[in-house]
Amino acid sequence: MRDRTAWIRISRFYTVVNLFLQIFWSFYSIKFKKMWHSGAWPDAHRQKLFVSEARRFRHTAVNLGGLLIKLGQFFSTRVDVFPQPTINELTGLQDEVQAVPFKDIRQVAEEDFNRPLNEIYARVDEMPLASASLGQVHRGWLTSGEEVAIKIQRPGIEELVRIDLKAIALVVRVIKKLTDWERRIDLDAIYDEFAATLLDELDYIKEGHNAETIAANTKDENILFPQIYWNYTTHRVLTMEFMEGIKITNYEELARLGVDRNNIARTLLKTYINQILADGFFHADPHPGNLFVTAEGKLVMIDFGMVGSIPPDLKETLIELVLALVKRDNIQVVGYFKKIGFLRYDADTELVARAVGLLLEETLGTGIDFANADFSGFLTDLESLLYEQPFQIPAQFTFMGRALGTLYGICIGLDANFNFLDEAKPYLTSFARKEAGVWEAIKEKSTRFGASLIEIPPLAEKVLHRMDKGDLTVRISLGSLEDSIAANTRATYYLAAAVVFGFALLTAAYLQVNQAYILARWALGAAVVLPLLPARMGRTKTRRKLKTPPPHAFLRQKREYKA
Repeated sequence: MRDRTAWIRISRFYTVVNLFLQIFWSFYSIKFKKMWHSGAWPDAHRQKLFVSEARRFRHTAVNLGGLLIKLGQFFSTRVDVFPQPTINELTGLQDEVQAVPFKDIRQVAEEDFNRPLNEIYARVDEMPLASASLGQVHRGWLTSGEEVAIKIQRPGIEELVRIDLKAIALVVRVIKKLTDWERRIDLDAIYDEFAATLLDELDYIKEGHNAETIAANTKDENILFPQIYWNYTTHRVLTMEFMEGIKITNYEELARLGVDRNNIARTLLKTYINQILADGFFHADPHPGNLFVTAEGKLVMIDFGMVGSIPPDLKETLIELVLALVKRDNIQVVGYFKKIGFLRYDADTELVARAVGLLLEETLGTGIDFANADFSGFLTDLESLLYEQPFQIPAQFTFMGRALGTLYGICIGLDANFNFLDEAKPYLTSFARKEAGVWEAIKEKSTRFGASLIEIPPLAEKVLHRMDKGDLTVRISLGSLEDSIAANTRATYYLAAAVVFGFALLTAAYLQVNQAYILARWALGAAVVLPLLPARMGRTKTRRKLKTPPPHAFLRQKREYKA
């Protein structure tokens, strides 16, 4: 029996490692295979791989369960990373999770309470309400009569998660050896945070405290949280108030009940602004299975196993960053990106600011229907920008980015015209600083001056390095240069006309002297007509203004990537 258990562990470890390495190699090998294929092959093959590899991941995740289901849920929300075919393959992954037989679930609860289940609860439904990757929920009733939702952990899930984490750690080491991805993403830090968050999620006592903390911080009466019954809660069993509600993505039922979907989206946005910027403690897993709406239009939030926290100093910087976003002060936004670690100090501030401005207006500003949008062109341009500029992803923002990405999709699903920036503005006024006095102004100027001093050395080093390699590019204003180029163009065409006229006239004279009278007449006619052609071209060309690349040369307008 012990040998069989060890073999199952080894087999699972190998399966997980093999899965990720096969997916990685499928994409990575394109750079080698494209040498003996046509020019269009890499893109076409990559699109096929996004479907086939997502399907391979989904099938393996359903068979193995555990951590892979969690990863699949995470990937299915990242419309900024994966194309729509991949999202479509992974979206239904949660619905494919196999339920654990009730006798096995009962055994977990009885081991933790050290007594039979019928002595703990008055009744427990054997059919689960929901079956998730780490546990499943059953409806029950306490002996005192309260209706409750009982979340019970899957048998042996902790050991399976630890095996999967070891396998993923090995894959991360391999990827670091074969690629330069770590230059832009701190893979080790992201893995460490993911592992710590996931292991915390296995402790239901922590989850209960998380739920109470977020409920206590929330002052909005339009948001409901379940009560935790501590006498019926252990590390693997969580008993909470049963709350009726409609899944937030069940738009037909919401419409039937007359629920204002725009109001739900605004409530959700306001809640997350307060959780992140005011409380510094937020629900990090707001997928549709954890958000419900009551018949009265109130929002119900459940499942607090995955949470995130923001240190006070970082929270203050985030407040300033968000205010800069709302004010559309893109230069200041880039400054805060550098301060919190998204950009290195040698980044091109002006270029990134222009990109940020367009990105915000074309996504957060207007609200894109992610379900139907074609992002292929947009993501290609964005990928170019990310690779040209020294972007990096700090580990502490991994789960906040996931939460906000999911939140965005839910709000746009509720209201396709939802404008994030404009809707957020009223809620952010409470975070705005009071009118700064003289000393505050001096402090702000001093801070900016200090930041400039920090930026100058790496920028100077970058310029000198490019100069040494002969790659230094100087950008100048095209206003006066356009007139100069136009004048030079005109002079060139008129000079060409003079040369043509002189050559044709000399040819005519030579033919006339040699008594080739007919050819001489043709040459004389050419001397009159041919010079008019380059002169005419010169006038036509100079009427055309030079086309200065627009600020969004690297980001296409939204109409180009709309479906």
